[in-house]
Parts: sequence; C-alpha cells; structure tokens
Amino acid sequence: MAKQSSVLRNIFGFFNVLFAIAGVAVIILAIILHVHVNVQELEHARGLVVVLYVFGFITLVISFLGAYGAFRQVKWMLVMFLVLMCFGCLILIFIAVVLAIFQQKVNPTIEEVLHKLPPLDNTSEDFQQFVNRFQENMQCCGVFHGYKDWERHVPLSCDCPSEDDLSAMDVCVALPQNTYMSFVFQPERSRRMVYSQACGPLFLNLVMNGYNGLMGFFFGLTTLTVLGIVLSSCLIAQINRNRRNAGVVLAPTLVLTTSGPMKYNKLVNEPYY
Repeated sequence: MAKQSSVLRNIFGFFNVLFAIAGVAVIILAIILHVHVNVQELEHARGLVVVLYVFGFITLVISFLGAYGAFRQVKWMLVMFLVLMCFGCLILIFIAVVLAIFQQKVNPTIEEVLHKLPPLDNTSEDFQQFVNRFQENMQCCGVFHGYKDWERHVPLSCDCPSEDDLSAMDVCVALPQNTYMSFVFQPERSRRMVYSQACGPLFLNLVMNGYNGLMGFFFGLTTLTVLGIVLSSCLIAQINRNRRNAGVVLAPTLVLTTSGPMKYNKLVNEPYY
C-alpha cells in the first residue's frame, strides 16, 4: 500500500510540473505581448495581457497547492486543488468549445475587415508601421492587390533587396513609372522593383495557425485538468483510507460468565517468627 501511495504521489507531482510549465508559458506569452504591443494605445491588447498574467499566476498557485498537498499529505489543500480544477475545467471546456465553433468564421471575418480597409497610405501611422514591419519580415507588399493597395506612396518595405538578382525576379515586379519617377522615359532595369506577393493571404495563414495553436492549447489544458481531477480524487480517497486504517484501535473485551458467583481467596497474614 505504501508503494502504491508513493507511485501515485510521483505521478501527481509530475502532473503538477506539467501544469506549472503551462502557467509559465502563459506568463511568458503575456510578457512578449507586453513588450511588443503598445498597450497604452490598444485597450483590447492591454486587457488580453492582464488576463494572461492572471491566468498564468492562478495556474502556478493551483499547481503549488497540488504538489505541496500531495507531498505533505495535506487533505484540505488537495480538496481546494480539486475544487479549483473542477471550476477551471468547466471554464476551459467552454472556451475550447467556443473556439471550435468559431474556427470556420475566423478567416472570412478577418478577410472582410481587410477588404474594407482604405488605401494603406491613408491609414493611421501605427497601422502603417505594423504593415511595414510585416512587409519587411514576410517579403510581401500590400494587402490583396500588391503595391496598388498603397495607391500613391509605396513604402521602402515593399522593395526587393536587389533588382540584379535573377532569383528575385520571380517574386518581384517593376513599379510603374507614374508611381515612382516624375519623368516618363526610363529604362526597364532602372525601375524600382517591389514584391509581387500580397501580404493578406500570408497574414490570414498566420492568424489561422495561431488560432489552431490556441485551440489546441486549451484542449490540451482541459485534458490536463481532467487528469488532475482524477489524480487528486484518488489521492484524497487514499488519504481517507490510510487515516481510517490508522484509527482502528483494538478495544479491550469484557467476558461475562454465568457459571456462578466469583470465588474469592481469603488472605491470612502468616505469623512472623
């Protein structure tokens, strides 16, 4: 029985390590978003960062309760761990189901929003900076119509690295003269070369990959919470059984006989010589 208890505690401890790693991963994600997103101007981003911080720290607290309660055999900690895990499991199941339901609607919704954008050079400076960084990293230009989405002022982030590189000719296109040079006659090779690939499909692909990863994360975390509920329930039952077995005390037995009155021996002091 002691060996089985030790094995169960080890399995439960390994589970809490995985749960703590998940909490640390959420906190790291929150830090990354906090650093790379201007949360002073994007209220929804600030709310998301706060939610991630709270979720990560709560996960660490729950994993500590489970690990310490199992190691020290503290029943109330394990009970609290079980209650929090049941509550968290319901929330995670709800989030995972909602993400699965809206999975097919994410791409069309974002694509519709992108199609409604005005010309990129007429958008806000913050949005233009985001688009410029995306164009430089992904080697693309515009949203769905290439450089035409910038209308009059095509930024340098659309430029191909070198127009003499033959390998770049398949992914680059010459910018029309009226959008780049003021004079009409200009050799083809001296024209400005920009990326022909639009950024919209690449952005939608990244969004879907991130969405699928987020959905997989929540489903995996839900599986971990169900496993934690099962293990903590087994530990609590084992603690109750061990305490019940340790509390069994053999009571003295009283035997009553009806064979007659008890016999007494008369004590007589012997004379002392």
